[in-house]
Amino acid sequence: MKKSGLFKLQGIVQHYEWGGFDFIPMLLGQPHPSSIACAELWLGAHSGGPAIVDSPDGPISLADLVREAPNQVLGDVVASRFDSLLPYLFKILDARKMLSIQAHPTIAQARAGFEREESAGVPLTASVRNYKDKNHKPEVHVALTDFWMLHGFRPLEEIAETLRNIPELRPLMPDFDARLSVAGKNPALRSELLRNLYERAMTMSQAGVDELLNPLIKRFESQMPSDKNEPDFWAARAAREFPLPDGHRDRGIFSIYLLNLVRLHPGEATYQSAGTLHAYLEGTNVELMANSDNVLRGGLTPKNVDVSELMRVVLFDEGVVDVIRGNDLGNGETVFPTCAEEFELSRIHCREDQTYRSGKRSGPDTLLVLDGEVTAAGGGEKLHLSRGGCLFVTQDTEYTLTGTSQDAVVFKASLPSAK
Repeated sequence: MKKSGLFKLQGIVQHYEWGGFDFIPMLLGQPHPSSIACAELWLGAHSGGPAIVDSPDGPISLADLVREAPNQVLGDVVASRFDSLLPYLFKILDARKMLSIQAHPTIAQARAGFEREESAGVPLTASVRNYKDKNHKPEVHVALTDFWMLHGFRPLEEIAETLRNIPELRPLMPDFDARLSVAGKNPALRSELLRNLYERAMTMSQAGVDELLNPLIKRFESQMPSDKNEPDFWAARAAREFPLPDGHRDRGIFSIYLLNLVRLHPGEATYQSAGTLHAYLEGTNVELMANSDNVLRGGLTPKNVDVSELMRVVLFDEGVVDVIRGNDLGNGETVFPTCAEEFELSRIHCREDQTYRSGKRSGPDTLLVLDGEVTAAGGGEKLHLSRGGCLFVTQDTEYTLTGTSQDAVVFKASLPSAK
């Protein structure tokens, strides 16, 4: 069986309840029942949904292709460094409803947590299982539509202003202003104050949570917020989308006021490193991450919330969000740089009169056509890809992309050459 070269790839659609109904099916040119949510398109080798390779000998999962010939597919260096596994997971994500507030562990935390739960006999499929694998999950994403998200803790002065201006939230920490004054500019004291505030929100009794949030939500019911650029809008939506039994309130609503609310325009990106508390609220993006499914949740979800483990993982750093707009490499390619060692995400514009050349690479590439049509050539082969088409290219194969329609747009998942 062929082990290297160009391979057409069929992604796996994940039908999570929060997903949209249109974007992914339209991208793939597939009819779909309007009642089935299409949340994510996975284009990787993760065990939770490995993509399918179209090979001359018939379909095979990408995971099996990598497993059968890791050095040919990944290259010797990548196979050795990442235990013969494809180190990244490439996705399209379409969020119609709000996703959970969450953070991801470091590699050390993931390995320790995985071994701890294995030793305790917690099944991988158990709802209380935190660590599904031994890997971390840094991630970068580029917005394809207007995209709203929460990302990292706001500067403490902004949080102080929020607690002053929203009377329902003041009891969360009545002496916050005084404690902030004592902390001054001392980073350690400011981080400890932030930890104390978040820990109070996450460990408060359910009765206490309801006592604070019920008046706030009731006020929204009389005048529903309509501005998506304001936390009140998302707090009101969260109350509707995440009702708890017996009329209780989800404490994740507090985080909407403690975290930065970010609106990304198409083409803008953010990077979520280990420990960064974040949540996707609405919109469609291209996402690239380390090959992991380890998530610690902090609310706005029916799934398990392990507060003590979450508190061990979260970084209590404050600040504004670094929006990544990409670096133009001058060959039609825009790269969205991060510090991740497992992946690099870029966007390629292919025009009819231009050819993109890959050159030598440090690992395998995965290419997804978002708009237009391209012809890929490499290893003695030529393949045509239209919108929604996906291509996997093994490490040892240099290739070219030529646009066959004006302004073809291709997103590329690869490994960073300098890391």
